[in-house]
Amino acid sequence: MLIIDTETTGLANSDEILQLSIIDGNENIILDRFYKPSYHTSWYYAQKVNHISPEMVANKPSIETDAEEIKEIFASHSLVLGYNTKFDLRMLENNIEGFKDLEIKFEDVHNLYRKCENLKKIPQLEKHDLTSVSTTLGFKLAENDFMHNSLTDVKATLFIFKKIIEFLE
Repeated sequence: MLIIDTETTGLANSDEILQLSIIDGNENIILDRFYKPSYHTSWYYAQKVNHISPEMVANKPSIETDAEEIKEIFASHSLVLGYNTKFDLRMLENNIEGFKDLEIKFEDVHNLYRKCENLKKIPQLEKHDLTSVSTTLGFKLAENDFMHNSLTDVKATLFIFKKIIEFLE
């Protein structure tokens, strides 16, 4: 099982990945890297959320440098989890040539939470963003961590997934 998250220059199909983090179900870091976009030179609104500035990635490689490694990671795992997983997979498809040819089985932890919520098996919440759900369930940020860093976000996603399993047992 892989847990994935991306930080990007925006939400459109033309936007680019700035950070990609992948962990396994035991929270082992498989990949956590920053990337310099090939086309975007600024991303003001995204930067306000993810705190990744053009200067932070100016000397980083493009994601294409790691494309084969990333595809191998995904190809070697049977399940991909994320929070709004379709967005992250779409960004990978748009940023890595040949990624869309991979057969990926995925689940969205956000959708799993909502389904369990509807079954009244899990706390009912007004807001369902990653920060609200993970905080409500007891996720604690490590020192120097912040939400909307993709490594922190994958840890929070795995935490929520494990809590959902606990509630269902």
